[in-house]
Amino acid sequence: MTLLIIFCILLIGGAAAGTFAGFLGIGGAFLLIPFQLYILTELGYPPDISMKTAVATTLCFTFPIAFNSAYTHSKKGTILWEKAVIIGMSGFIFSFLGSYIATLLSAAYLCIIFGAIVLAASLKITSNKNENEDENKISENSIIYIIFGMIMGLASGLVGIGGGLILVPLLILLLKFPMRKAVGLSSAAIAFTSAGGVCGYIINSIGVVSPIPYSFGYINPVFWIALVIPGVIFSRFGATLSHKTDPKKIRLIFSIVAFLIGSFMIFKGATLWMA
Repeated sequence: MTLLIIFCILLIGGAAAGTFAGFLGIGGAFLLIPFQLYILTELGYPPDISMKTAVATTLCFTFPIAFNSAYTHSKKGTILWEKAVIIGMSGFIFSFLGSYIATLLSAAYLCIIFGAIVLAASLKITSNKNENEDENKISENSIIYIIFGMIMGLASGLVGIGGGLILVPLLILLLKFPMRKAVGLSSAAIAFTSAGGVCGYIINSIGVVSPIPYSFGYINPVFWIALVIPGVIFSRFGATLSHKTDPKKIRLIFSIVAFLIGSFMIFKGATLWMA
């Protein structure tokens, strides 16, 4: 692949990830990590460094995208900011921890963990058929939100997921959040957790010499720029679109895309493990 073709592919990937980020309240990682992993391994780079570069670069992508999506959702009044901050601060700390653990694992394990989390999220969100729009039933227990932040933060740092694939199902299934409220809160919380993961990868990649051109440790600025410019533009479009779409359709799209990506990553991880 020529550099121009790669750059164009990255622009398209960033636009798609940004749209899904705003539309579903996720960081876009479930698209971008397999996407970047495929490109880097096709270019001949080792799977381990390719996977960690994909994860770290995606976390860098996620922060501005989540912030931009949260801004649009906030204007629509769908973010419960007190709960978002509690989840986000807890997630920041555990995302930092997850990024440290990730640097110790191989690409095969990271792929399988990533795929399992995404696949479980798709199945869980599908299993819940009742759309609850009664906000009076939303829990006010701060401890629950701290625990949710710990879970999503660990997943975020470990495999680059901003946390939305974890948080949205938890909010809907366990705390009875309406779909749009869950998406809005998730967008805000992801901005915190992705920042923690980025800090962790920057610190843990000090001294790492990457064979991938222009990389600083595990972060590739060239990939980041190509992804984030269209991502920021399309994330606001996705957030606006989510407020014009039936919540049941949002749930269905979430489930289908997550199922396909999760299955692919488990297959990829198993292939690397057996190689």
